[in-house]
Amino acid sequence: MAEKSGEATAKDAPREALGDEEAFAALAEVPKPDALASLARACLAEAVAPLSADAVRERAKSLELGDDDGATPFGDAIEVLARGPEDAAERQLARALGALAVAAAKQDDEHTVETILRLAGKTAFDPSPLLDEALGDRADGPLTVLAARVGRTGDGPSVDRAEAALACAILLTSKRPRAHTEIARLASDVTDPLLRALLSKAMEQEARLEGELVSPPRSAAVTVLLGITGLLFVAAVGRLVLRYVLAYKCPAQVSTSASGVRIHARTELLGRTLRDREIVIGRDALVRAVREVRFPRLGLYVGLLALALGTYVGVGALVDGTRAASPSLLLFGLLVVASGIAIDLLLSTVLPGARGRCRVVLAPRRGRSVCIGGVDPKRADAALATLR
Repeated sequence: MAEKSGEATAKDAPREALGDEEAFAALAEVPKPDALASLARACLAEAVAPLSADAVRERAKSLELGDDDGATPFGDAIEVLARGPEDAAERQLARALGALAVAAAKQDDEHTVETILRLAGKTAFDPSPLLDEALGDRADGPLTVLAARVGRTGDGPSVDRAEAALACAILLTSKRPRAHTEIARLASDVTDPLLRALLSKAMEQEARLEGELVSPPRSAAVTVLLGITGLLFVAAVGRLVLRYVLAYKCPAQVSTSASGVRIHARTELLGRTLRDREIVIGRDALVRAVREVRFPRLGLYVGLLALALGTYVGVGALVDGTRAASPSLLLFGLLVVASGIAIDLLLSTVLPGARGRCRVVLAPRRGRSVCIGGVDPKRADAALATLR
C-alpha cells in the first residue's frame, strides 16, 4: 500500500525500480483480469506449440480484450504475449504472465510441474520466481513433485539431469516451508554430486531459528507510563491467562540468509491452529536486526519496582500516622502498580534469561517490527551473521 508521504506509487515509479511481485500484482489491476488470465493460459500453459503474434492477437479479440486492456506499468501484457519481451521491465511482465498462466490453468500437480519446467527452461515467461504468489497453498503439491524429480536424479537414464537441476533451482527460490523441508531432506539424500553441492551450499548459507512470535519490546517511556497507570498489571494478567489457561502461543520458524529473513508462524489456542502465516523481509527492506541481552531492561524494571514498593511502604506509614478517611484505595492502586511491574519483569526478562534465551528484533523499512522470543543466543548470533 502506498504511503501518503509523497513517495512515488507503483504507477509513478520507474519501471526498472519495480519487482516481479509488483508486475504480478499489476496484472490484477487491468480492466479485464479474468480475460487476460484466460489469454495467458491459452498462450502459455495449454498451447502445444508457441502461438504466432497474429494468433495471440486474434485470441485476445475473441476474449473481447481491447487495445488498452493489457496496459500495465511494465508494458502491454497482450503485446508481450504476442511478440515476447523487449526490455527489462517487459521481462518482469513476462515472468508475471507465466505465473498467471500456471495459476489460471489449475492443472494437477504433475502437469503443473511440466508447464513450469517448460516455461522456465525454454521461454522468457519463467513463472518460478512467482510461484508462491501465484499458487499460494496450492504450491506445496508442485514443490513436492519438483523435489521428487531432483531425488530421482542418477536412478536411471529416464531422469533428465538438466531438468533436475532446474527443478532444484526452482525449489531454492521458493519461500514456502514445504520447499525448505524438501531442500533439507534432499541435501542429505540426493546422490548426484552437482545437485548435492548446490543443495549443501544453500543449506550452509541459510541459518534457522526456532522460537515464538512475541510483541516487540516497548520503549522505556511507554513501560513507565503503563506501569504507573496500572495498565501493565492488566496486560500482564492477560498474558498469564492466555498462556496458562487458554494455551495460547505463536511458535515461529525463522530462516535467515543473505537475501533476507523468512518467518513461518502459527497462532495456536487450546491446541488448535487459528492462523498460519508467512512473513518475508528482504535484505534491502531490513533496517535493523539485533538480539537483546540476556536480561533486557532489568535495571528499568528493578527501579520501577523499587519505586512502587517504596511508595507503597511510605504512603502506608503516612496513612497509619494521619489516619486519612480512605487510605485503602490508594494503597491498593500502588500494590497493583507494583504487581504489574513484577509480573511483566518475570515474563519478559527473568524467566527467558534464566533459561538462557533471548529475543531477536527485526525492524523492516515499512511496517511493524517483528520480535522472536525464546531463541538460543548462539544460534541467534549465527543467524544474524548471515544478514551482514
